[in-house]
Amino acid sequence: MKKYGIILLLFWLITGLGFAQSGKEVTVTGNQLTQLTLAISKAHQQVQTLSANFTQEKSSTLFTEKVIQKGVFCYQSPKQLRWEYKSPKALTLLFDDTKVTILTDKGAVNNPNKMLNELGKMIINTINGTNMSDNSNFDISYAKNTQDGNYIAILKPINKKIKANYNSIKVVLNGKDYLAEKVIMNESNGDVTTIIFSNKKVNQALPANSFKK
Repeated sequence: MKKYGIILLLFWLITGLGFAQSGKEVTVTGNQLTQLTLAISKAHQQVQTLSANFTQEKSSTLFTEKVIQKGVFCYQSPKQLRWEYKSPKALTLLFDDTKVTILTDKGAVNNPNKMLNELGKMIINTINGTNMSDNSNFDISYAKNTQDGNYIAILKPINKKIKANYNSIKVVLNGKDYLAEKVIMNESNGDVTTIIFSNKKVNQALPANSFKK
């Protein structure tokens, strides 16, 4: 049950986020928006592999304190993702375009949960940039932080199934390489999940067994 509790925390990655735009964030429009979306698309197309550390923080009305998890992930274009929690509990999930596999001390277990499978697609599509241009599921807008030069992609669900669970998703993109620095999510129930990435490594060789089941 504890393992599935951690899986549920991972599911909150695809919940939405409502947020107030600060005075340091300026909406990107017109020709600047066109240039930005092209730059983001080009940058993500060049990513063949990506690995990083992550810190995941969950704030909920159900908890008196934040739930903090730390781990690493690695991604290989176009659709392979290893999401590995290191603390406080170890758990590894392998995603591809069709299913999710849970790696346990007893071996690999294929999970038929459709919602978790959709979560895997959502994470992958956020990493590879597909969500940044997915106008069929999201109303997408951009802002620029004038203090640090980073961009903010604001994804508001328009798909009924996604909209039923999320308000919006906010992805903070590095102003130089256009890769995600942070993902912030608010659920409709008021819960908030923040994922912070660090030590990113782009197009470097991954361990041979990264996606082995």
